[in-house]
Amino acid sequence: MKFQNAILAIATALSGANNNMVDAKIWNLRGFGNASNNNNNEVMMKNDEVNTHSESLVGEELPSPSANMGELLLNEQQGERRLPKKKKKNKGEDKGGDDEEGASKKKKGGDKKKKGGDKKKKGQKEQEIGDAILIRAPEDVAAKAGCDEVEDDDGDRFRRILKKGKSKANKEDVSSGRCDSCTTSEDRTEADIAASHFDVPVEVPDDPTCDPDDKDSCVETGAGDDDTLIPPEEGEGASPSEEGEVGAEFEATSRQLMDGRRLTGAAGLSTVVGGGPVVVPCGTCLVYDLGAEATIGGLNIIGKLLVPTNYKSTLSTPYVFVQGELEMSDDQPISEDNTSMKIVLTGNTDVMFTPHEPVAGAAPLNAGEKPFLVAGGKLNIRGWDDVEGSGKTWTPILAMAEADRLYPDPIVGETAARTALPHLKNPTITCPNKIVHDFEGGVDFSVWKGGDGNILSYDEANGTLTATNLRLDSQGFRLDFTKLTKDCPITQDVTYLVTIRLKIEDPTLEDGAVSICETNNHKDHCPKLGRSIVKAEGKGWLYDKEVNLLPSSIGRNNEWFTFASEWTWSAAELTDDVAQVFYLKNFKPGQIIHMDEFQFELPSPKAYAPVEDPCLELVVNGDAENADGRGWHHYPMWSGRTDRFIPTILEETVDGAVNKYWHIENRVWIGDSLHFHVNHQCFMLGSTYTVSLRARFTGKTHPVTYWFEIKGSTATKGYRYNKPLYCPSQSAADGWVTCSGDFVVDEYYEFTSSPEIILVTQDENDSTGYVDWDFDDVSIKFKSGPAAGLEVSGSDAARWGVNSDVHITSSTLHGQDAQDGRVKAVSQKANGNVVLELENPITPVFSEKETPGYGVEIAVTSRNIKIIGEDDGTYNGGYLQVFHTPGVAQVIEGVEFFNMGQSSRKNRFAIQLLYNGDVEGTSISSNSIRQSNMRCISVDGTANATIASNVGAGISGHCFYFDRISADNMVIDNLASNMNNRINWNNRIDGWDDYDADGFAIWSPFNHFIGNVAAGGHKRGFRYYIDWRTLGEDLINVGPNMRRNPIGTFKDNKAHSNYRQGFHLADFEQFFQFRDPENVPVFENLSAYRNREQGIYVMNCVHCEFNGGFLSDNQKGIEIRRSDGITLQDFVIQGQTELFKNYVTDNNSHKLCGHSGWTYEGIHMMGTLWRYGHLDPGFGIRVKNVVLSGFDKEKEYYDNCPSTEPIGFSTDTHYGGHFDYKTSFENVTVDDGRDIILDGCRAASYGYPDIAFNDIDGSLDPDKSASNGVLVTDQPYMTGLFGDKCKSTAGCMSYCAEICLGMVTFFTERFGTENYKLKVTDTASGLSIDIPGNVRTYNERWNTYAYDGGAERTFAASLPAGQYTAEFVDEFGNTVWPMYAEEQWAQAPDCNGGVSIGDITVIKPAMDAATECVDMVRNGDSATRSDVTPWIHTKWYGEIVNELKPGEGIDGGNAIAMDRTYHWTGIAQNLNSMCTDAREGEWYEFSAWMKMTDANGNPSTNIDPNREWWRNQAPILTINDRQYRDTSTKQHLYNAEHRNLAALTRPYNNDEWGHVHGIFKMPTSPRLWFELERAPDNVKFLLDSASLTPLTCNRDGLVRNGNLETNDSAYWDIWGGGDVVLDFLPGAGPNGGNALKTSSRVHHSWTQSQALNIDCVNAGDRIAFSAKIKTSADCLIYSWDYNQRCNDIFFHTDKDNVREYTRVGYITADTPDEGGWHHVHGIHIHSENGEKPDLAKLYFADANPNWDVYTADVKAYVLEQNCQALVENSDMEEKDLYWTYTDRDRSKVKVITPGAGGSGHALRLYDRDHSWRGLRQVLDPRCFVPGEEFTINAKFRLTDALLAGVACVGTECPIVKLYGRKCPNGDVTEKFSNVLDMPWDSEGWNNYEATFAVSDEIAACGSVELWIHEVNPSWNIEIDDVQINANA
Repeated sequence: MKFQNAILAIATALSGANNNMVDAKIWNLRGFGNASNNNNNEVMMKNDEVNTHSESLVGEELPSPSANMGELLLNEQQGERRLPKKKKKNKGEDKGGDDEEGASKKKKGGDKKKKGGDKKKKGQKEQEIGDAILIRAPEDVAAKAGCDEVEDDDGDRFRRILKKGKSKANKEDVSSGRCDSCTTSEDRTEADIAASHFDVPVEVPDDPTCDPDDKDSCVETGAGDDDTLIPPEEGEGASPSEEGEVGAEFEATSRQLMDGRRLTGAAGLSTVVGGGPVVVPCGTCLVYDLGAEATIGGLNIIGKLLVPTNYKSTLSTPYVFVQGELEMSDDQPISEDNTSMKIVLTGNTDVMFTPHEPVAGAAPLNAGEKPFLVAGGKLNIRGWDDVEGSGKTWTPILAMAEADRLYPDPIVGETAARTALPHLKNPTITCPNKIVHDFEGGVDFSVWKGGDGNILSYDEANGTLTATNLRLDSQGFRLDFTKLTKDCPITQDVTYLVTIRLKIEDPTLEDGAVSICETNNHKDHCPKLGRSIVKAEGKGWLYDKEVNLLPSSIGRNNEWFTFASEWTWSAAELTDDVAQVFYLKNFKPGQIIHMDEFQFELPSPKAYAPVEDPCLELVVNGDAENADGRGWHHYPMWSGRTDRFIPTILEETVDGAVNKYWHIENRVWIGDSLHFHVNHQCFMLGSTYTVSLRARFTGKTHPVTYWFEIKGSTATKGYRYNKPLYCPSQSAADGWVTCSGDFVVDEYYEFTSSPEIILVTQDENDSTGYVDWDFDDVSIKFKSGPAAGLEVSGSDAARWGVNSDVHITSSTLHGQDAQDGRVKAVSQKANGNVVLELENPITPVFSEKETPGYGVEIAVTSRNIKIIGEDDGTYNGGYLQVFHTPGVAQVIEGVEFFNMGQSSRKNRFAIQLLYNGDVEGTSISSNSIRQSNMRCISVDGTANATIASNVGAGISGHCFYFDRISADNMVIDNLASNMNNRINWNNRIDGWDDYDADGFAIWSPFNHFIGNVAAGGHKRGFRYYIDWRTLGEDLINVGPNMRRNPIGTFKDNKAHSNYRQGFHLADFEQFFQFRDPENVPVFENLSAYRNREQGIYVMNCVHCEFNGGFLSDNQKGIEIRRSDGITLQDFVIQGQTELFKNYVTDNNSHKLCGHSGWTYEGIHMMGTLWRYGHLDPGFGIRVKNVVLSGFDKEKEYYDNCPSTEPIGFSTDTHYGGHFDYKTSFENVTVDDGRDIILDGCRAASYGYPDIAFNDIDGSLDPDKSASNGVLVTDQPYMTGLFGDKCKSTAGCMSYCAEICLGMVTFFTERFGTENYKLKVTDTASGLSIDIPGNVRTYNERWNTYAYDGGAERTFAASLPAGQYTAEFVDEFGNTVWPMYAEEQWAQAPDCNGGVSIGDITVIKPAMDAATECVDMVRNGDSATRSDVTPWIHTKWYGEIVNELKPGEGIDGGNAIAMDRTYHWTGIAQNLNSMCTDAREGEWYEFSAWMKMTDANGNPSTNIDPNREWWRNQAPILTINDRQYRDTSTKQHLYNAEHRNLAALTRPYNNDEWGHVHGIFKMPTSPRLWFELERAPDNVKFLLDSASLTPLTCNRDGLVRNGNLETNDSAYWDIWGGGDVVLDFLPGAGPNGGNALKTSSRVHHSWTQSQALNIDCVNAGDRIAFSAKIKTSADCLIYSWDYNQRCNDIFFHTDKDNVREYTRVGYITADTPDEGGWHHVHGIHIHSENGEKPDLAKLYFADANPNWDVYTADVKAYVLEQNCQALVENSDMEEKDLYWTYTDRDRSKVKVITPGAGGSGHALRLYDRDHSWRGLRQVLDPRCFVPGEEFTINAKFRLTDALLAGVACVGTECPIVKLYGRKCPNGDVTEKFSNVLDMPWDSEGWNNYEATFAVSDEIAACGSVELWIHEVNPSWNIEIDDVQINANA
């Protein structure tokens, strides 16, 4: 066994990592650090206890981890496990130590017994467990096992360890543990043997048995008549004397444990079981034969352990280590009754694991508590073979078998009417339940009295009793019912009903007038019904109760009404009473009272539900048609506020029919409504009731909504306010409105007493007032019972047996509503299906019958083979892990894992494949993972496994997890249900996100997911996220961005009941790798339904295709975010179904529209593209073959939703403030009763006022007549050009038939364009539209942000093909310009047609650039600044940006401040593109004054203008230039940045304002803006006095600030790179002037520099350069040595990338000025390549880089053409100006005084090394016209080295030469001798004269120089008054 980090092979393939990286980790046993919260006590498994170390290996080196790494990884992938090579031994070679060791292992008692002698009992071991691999099996066991036995020299029998091939293993080999391998899954080939590094061939006997690598060894032979193990052969097993005793025991045990099966080839595990850990040694094969309950100290399988098929035993152990092979199987029906092998992992003490093979550098691993660790070994567990007829582990529920409703026994007085008590005097008389005085046959005046003088009279005609002559409020009616109470007693504490029909006649009022009771709205002004009880003598009167008639119940004047009340009698009220009287009083004097009826009664059966079926209808008299009190008493309805109202029955006639209804008025609270109680015994868990009623209101005009509430105390949930029905908003004008819905009884309805029912309104308060309600037909009616049985496919449930546990997934929005049950019976149906009858009914669920294609699933969660973590009161169960075991095919099938996983512990998951590399053939299938404390199945760094048909239910953390480098795993038909949130942010594993608890957490793109279901993720069903890193084990980064890799198959997956998304798909960028629209991520046939938020949530999915799917009952069907190029086709998208709406309640999780801001949509799409790059998809979404329906009901269902639309938009992706998410529809059906496809008005409020959907085939046309068309926002600017082709549709949209639209957008500046329109005119029709501009408004930071459309306004035109003009106009119709107009075209539409580039001509207003473009900075002067407009910025963070700072400007004006954090952010402003167009290529000068401060406002001390700009130490000016990538399409623009165009001048003082200055040539583009940026991080800016003005070219002064007259370094910068220091030195220049200094120079050319505007300089012009210069060390004027020479002036031009570098100035004379200032000067003839260059710069170069360079008085100017006098400074009065030597290092020049004539200056050429060394000057070649004549005059004097005069003769005398360069045929020289024939004056000045005519050759040259030379080199030449003048 090796523990290589095999997955690094995958990581290497991904990242290109080299073997060195792999080598560093290959032997590190990672991921097994101590788990948290573990005890320190440890159980150590040591190698020496197992005695597997071979002495032959002692001292041998294991192979180095780095040795042959590539081969190692390759072999790991091929499944090989290598050991170090052994030394080959000669045949027969003896080892002295072996015999001694063997002798030490003999059993006590000496020699081996003879056959038949005294033998040990069967199963007895010779030595302690783990002592040695040498097992002395009893003879009978050995015989039964068929093991090959040999005798050693001492006669001991031992069992040979057998290998593949020919075995030559002897006893010593076995006892020393030398086995080349323990288990493999295949026969070893010769290549395998060779690869194993063994040189000794291994033999196999002819009858190999008990070989763990042999397919035929250690196997079952099947069942027979003999249910014992095969008995030993005669003479080999136990002696005859023992056979009976031992055989009987063995046979009994065998029958019990082996269950009638016979085994061959191995000994029993019991042979090695002792009092501690149990080891199955290397090379052995043992059969599990322990009892029904067994406890051991640990199990370490190094050999092979076989658990017989269907073997029944529970094994408790603190650990299981599999280094060899464990095999078990079960083929029985699934049932708890058929539980076979159960392994219980126990304890809470950490266990140490040590591999049985030594591994270099591998320390023992802390395996934590309760481990089931497979390390190098193999599992072969087959509890559910995937063969035909084996069925499935889960399946959809096809239908429910409902239980009947309850029929509780009636409870008299509660749920059934009671009868009156027996007659006290005559038992034969039946006491009545009701006493009625209806006065139809007269009046019994013995009981009826008036009292106090009022008169009672009987109106025989009308059958009424009348009271008149009322003078006092105490007068009225009195009824003596004493006789009744004495003969037929009142029942104590029982409710009696009194109903009185009254009419009050007030002669002072008109008939129908409102009574004083109602007018005053107070009970004191209303009649009262009272009761008086007369006590026995001496007991007095008892006035126990009065009931007011409420104003809300009294009738109008002279109209009949009902006065209903309820009465009870207490024990005190029924004791010692001698008389009982009812009285009616409190009438207004003068009123006449009429009574039509008085009824006193016990509530009749009408007041109760029918006793024979009390649970069919829970509301009694909900329609008000069957009340007591002759149909007018409200009982059993009641009021919660009897001082304000009681329910009143009223009637109306509608269409000739009389209808009674309930009326409530005088309300003062939202809960004032009809109240009643229902029978709580009827609420059976899982039953479904339908709630319905009709309601209307009067009294107010505002709309009102309400809900139906059932409230009361529950058994387990406290006092509950259940809301089973929400009713939509209605108004008074609506009249009667019916509201109904279903609810399912859950634990929240388990009331302990009859709950109260009320109707609670919304939208009412004291301010709005409270309406008067009418209710009718109030009903709670039984609809269906709970699911007592579930119908499923019979073939799917083939193995599901009685007494098996099942799990039913949730039907709601949350997995917590999943249910569990146990199968009580299974019955077959004729159609092949089966019905699973459950022990206890469950809440009804959605089956395929109700919801075809999206019913819930049922899974059998029992398995006959179980691995269980002991429940020790913690959330730390067991865990199964296959650890670093490459190339071994694991089989884990049909196992139930219960209480596995350890909460928040790393790598302690229920099942984990941990960095095993390629494990082809591995199957983790058909398992059940229940109540896991940490995940279901985690696949980390493992490839080629099959994860199929597993069921996870009740899981903490993610259920199925796939890390970033898991690959090529097939994940098929798995079910994840009910993931909980036990793991949260606070107890998470750092770096992992199990607190999300997703059904499938997928981090790798390389796996395949087919047919899986995620039902109940705490966050998501499928979270498929591709990381930008490749993280390996322990989240160490081992590779590159993964997002661009192709993804595996993802199809036929379902997600429902997830708290957030069904599918969360994020960061798929495969398109960017291939840029191929065919090679993109594809998601096929996805189904998502009943998810609380999105069915499918798509984030950063580039060019993704969604092919086929079904979406229903999600808050949003599919939401697309930050994703372009989406294809959505072949989908059915439903809104909320009525079935689901009626199913959900406030109790069973959550309803949709959980937040008031959530819109309800089918497709929630973007309105703007996310990426605008030229290689990006370029379109938004294509929708094809899609049906959307059901989105017209949600507003009715849930008023909490702000909108319900088939298509909606994101609110936060409208970067440009308009719609550009190119969209097309084809064969799309939108079924909406409102005819709404999308709400254009809502979309406009989001920032999409110009939607355009191209409809390829006309399927969106409401008239269904168009062949194609477009759906657009219903605005004139969208439809105005199309005439009658457009028709308005619902939702602020319009459909335009036979139109195809293309789109162009103009981006302009935001400021000042608020009232602008883009006027587009169709040149053919003359029609025009005015398109408004749009902006995205968030906050001030965004509104002034330079990028992403923040500070921009957009004008988008969607047009068909044609010819158009476009111009910007203001509110008055004037043509205007919005600073810039960046024209950007969308990708061509998917339909045929649409406007395209070239179809639109943009009209611009007239502009005078000379006046309007003088200063291109707006609001730059603080003196006039009142706000910060139009300044923008590049700061993408924070809220505070550009702020006005009054009084803080440079001159006390108003400055602009900017708070910055990052150096790349700055303050900016757009430039007028008409100006930049007009001034393109012209020079502009930028100037601004800035202060830099720290975060506290103190002067910033870290500003250094001498650092290079990219070091970000000082502000610079950057021009941002927007350019088209392809001007032929104008679809994509990019930013080009021109940096360092202006910088801080010197000197710079932190405490003072700094001057940012620079000059540059104005570029142009569709948009241009400048930015001040690059100061250090966290430096704040204060800006003032900014300007950008034209810089004219001055031929007389090309150098600006040459003598530093501005007292700073304005216009000057640095040539070259590096951090050259530029200093301004006041007073340090010549004659006390200013100077510039450069220091810290790294290169000889890095010195002062200035950009020059030479646009006024023409080709051929001569430019004169001059300066004064010196260095910090004396330079050698006439040397070319880089270390010693002086600076020259250089001139650089760059035009169209043609660069010229010219040395244009020299130090000629050796005579510096005072202070050491040298004159450097020269003349340059301007070339054609340099004419109006892109850049021209002057700089000084050549001085030693270690020297500082000083400059002053720098000049450059044009020498105007003067062909009359060609020589400049001809009299040398300006000393050596314009003159220079002919060769730098061959002669020298000195200025001498006086010159010729005794005054002025002259020049002396001396120290000449050749006659050719002389003096020269550049002449103006333009003056050399062929044939023109010139005369040369000069004065010369010759001296020797001592300056003594000498005379020359002939050729020794000076000559003048014209030297032509850049001539067509090469250089041309013309020599002119002195024509004056005069003797040479050696002591004085000698005249020279020559005349010449310009030759054609010299005239053709581009440069002509005057040379004076050809004098004896030992002489000095002194020169003065040199002239070349044109002849007249």
